[in-house]
Amino acid sequence: MYPSKRLSGSFAPLRFISLLRFLTMVRKLSLAFLAIASPVVLLLFLVPWSWADELFALLVMGYPVALIVVAVGRRGTLGPLGVPLLLLLIFLEACAIGMLALRGQILDGPWFGGLPGAAAIQLYGLFLTPLLFVALAYALTFDRFEIREKDLDRLADHTRASEGEAE
Repeated sequence: MYPSKRLSGSFAPLRFISLLRFLTMVRKLSLAFLAIASPVVLLLFLVPWSWADELFALLVMGYPVALIVVAVGRRGTLGPLGVPLLLLLIFLEACAIGMLALRGQILDGPWFGGLPGAAAIQLYGLFLTPLLFVALAYALTFDRFEIREKDLDRLADHTRASEGEAE
């Protein structure tokens, strides 16, 4: 039975199918993002445009998530890591926007934990929080990465079969 049959509503199967198509394209989209954003980021170092800083910050915040998607994407899908990675991307982009909004406001701006607002976002938001978030996501999906007994049996069968062909 297809998972879309369990959903209710007249358009639910179409929504589910379009979500599956999107998830199968996530790895390809990440590779395309990395291929396009890399030369653009390098170009932004050289141009004197006032909006280059903002575009640079937004593109750079997408790199960690795109690299994780390329690394863990199997058969084009992310499995249970899809939602946490999307939340991580949204969080990183929100931190970048917050830092851009608070830059230059050191003396008169807000202070958090003894740091100016932009520096606090950079330290607490871009370092500590993603570190804890990625560690938590990995811990919650750890069973996906561990070796099970059936995996060991399959590996042993494959080794025996390849040794038999070699003789």
